[in-house]
Amino acid sequence: MALYYVRVGLSCNFVSEKMEVNEDPLTLLKNNIPLEYEPEMAYYRYTFGVYKLNAYSMPLCKSVIEEAWKKTYPDYPDVINVLVAECSDTDTSNLMYAIYTGYYGVQSYQELVTELTASIPLLKERGALKAFRMQNYLFAVDSGCGFTTLLSSFGDYVHRMDVYDTGDNEKRTNYTEYIVNKENDGEKASMDSIIEALMCEEDEIDNNIIGLDISYFLDGEKYDELRRFMRRLYFLQNKYVFVFRVPFLEKKALDKVADVLSDVMLLRVVQIPPLHDWVLLECMWDTFRKLGFRPDRSVRELFLQKIRQEKKDGRFYGFKTAEKVVHEMIMKKVLHDADSEAKGDTVNKENVTPDDLPGICTEIKAEKNGYDALNELIGMETIAQRVREIAAQVKLSITDEKLDRPCIHMRFTGSPGTGKTTVARIVGQIFREEGILRKGAFLEYSARSLCAEYVGQTAVRTASICRDAYGSVLFIDEAYALYQNTNDNSNDYGKEALTTLISEMENHRDDMLVIMAGYTDDMETLMKGNAGLRSRMPYVLHFPNYTRRQLFEIFMLMVKKHFSYTPELEAAAKGFFDDLSDEYLNSREFANARFVRNLYERTWSKGALRASLYGLNTIQLTREDFMAASEEKEFSERLERKARVGF
Repeated sequence: MALYYVRVGLSCNFVSEKMEVNEDPLTLLKNNIPLEYEPEMAYYRYTFGVYKLNAYSMPLCKSVIEEAWKKTYPDYPDVINVLVAECSDTDTSNLMYAIYTGYYGVQSYQELVTELTASIPLLKERGALKAFRMQNYLFAVDSGCGFTTLLSSFGDYVHRMDVYDTGDNEKRTNYTEYIVNKENDGEKASMDSIIEALMCEEDEIDNNIIGLDISYFLDGEKYDELRRFMRRLYFLQNKYVFVFRVPFLEKKALDKVADVLSDVMLLRVVQIPPLHDWVLLECMWDTFRKLGFRPDRSVRELFLQKIRQEKKDGRFYGFKTAEKVVHEMIMKKVLHDADSEAKGDTVNKENVTPDDLPGICTEIKAEKNGYDALNELIGMETIAQRVREIAAQVKLSITDEKLDRPCIHMRFTGSPGTGKTTVARIVGQIFREEGILRKGAFLEYSARSLCAEYVGQTAVRTASICRDAYGSVLFIDEAYALYQNTNDNSNDYGKEALTTLISEMENHRDDMLVIMAGYTDDMETLMKGNAGLRSRMPYVLHFPNYTRRQLFEIFMLMVKKHFSYTPELEAAAKGFFDDLSDEYLNSREFANARFVRNLYERTWSKGALRASLYGLNTIQLTREDFMAASEEKEFSERLERKARVGF
């Protein structure tokens, strides 16, 4: 018998389901592995575990795990991936253990290395290592999802597996990465300069892996240019192993790129999908532990809330963003501990809980039930009643099997600042409280954030955003930007995003609430532009502009919540809002409650400055603070009357 490492990867959806009931699948699996194989849990996280087994062969190890899994979870046969590596060679054993345990969400890469570890010794025996050196790779992986890390790992792997001639292999300890037609270390890496640099190293080669980001060729489908570049690289294959990189693309688009490369080179495709929440949580856990902290289970949701905020603008950098969030949490934790110790309190320096992280996330925490929160909003009586009706209808359809469950997606129409985002957030809370949505979290994106840079990438991004929103609310502001009513044949990534979104809305109609928001006329144009969209969004809630009285009440509600104030301020504010013209109130540029919030924030900013100048410890807002704010150009020009020119 021999000793083997067995890596068992779990489906992220399966992990989500089991973690909701605090079930530990990997420990349960170990308990069902026969004792004759001396099972030992060597390492585990949320989505994978590594076991040590004593067995007669790799196929037997895999069979043992699969049988144990059937016994543990007979209803889930297709949620595991099993990889096996022999531990008899110490160096190779340590290398495979590091690759099995040190990287998250890169199962395709780990499968590749497992296969190579089995095949490279056979190639050596037969003197056929050139076949390996002539194979190149296409990694489909988004920015921030670990391409450079994997490139470094693969370079180290190739070096330690001795795939080049003795002596020559010892020099080949590095990797080099280029982004075609973009600056690398201050110099633009043109195709000519890359070829020249690689040929200059012919006498003393110290790189075994060359990483080439070829995303440039996806812009406008520059495939003929890519073919010419590949033909020039062909003659350098025996000197280097090339690893090409493109973003994670849908299959059709990725196949196009792979076909171009494989016309010239032997190619293996490795796909690294966008990072799932549970993969990011694994990164969070390890980052905490490496720095000496132990996060409490309750920190997980706080971390994911912060990640949702980071994703909101469409710019998300994967593991780098996750690590940034953890580092911010650690700084909050340490500052909180220092403050507690100064007060004489005892602190747990290792354990991290949400109480240790004040202000880490600006997402609104529900202090009351959803209906009460909705009823407190000014001018929302009609909207509140409509939400109650919708929730009651959906609840009844869930409990009564005779009724078809209606599609719950909604359209919110109206001008900016009329409360659409606030109500959408509360609807998520209500639907969670009513048992309609599992999570009720709130994910907000602008419409164009669903669109990516290249053909084939937008569908992946949109699907990934929807995946994050399962069980929750996906709020898409300015949704009409996804539809361009043009007759030209240019690439319309909005249409690609919309097509994917509609598919997700249909496939997850019972487990995701999509709310599209925008101007009334523009939203109607969007509905006419896509025949399938209107039927999938049956509920329409219209948000009218606020009246002058309501705007004033909103302003005073903000003031009363945080500050004391003089009676003269209230009178000045009422006069200001009464003087707003009908023309401005009805214009598209008027931002309703957003305008009010900006004015409120400018007012207390003036009060804070005044208090600071006079050395005051508290702020009482005055008429002068309000007037100073309202007379600034952003607000004062709204009161100007246009002079009529006539004869």
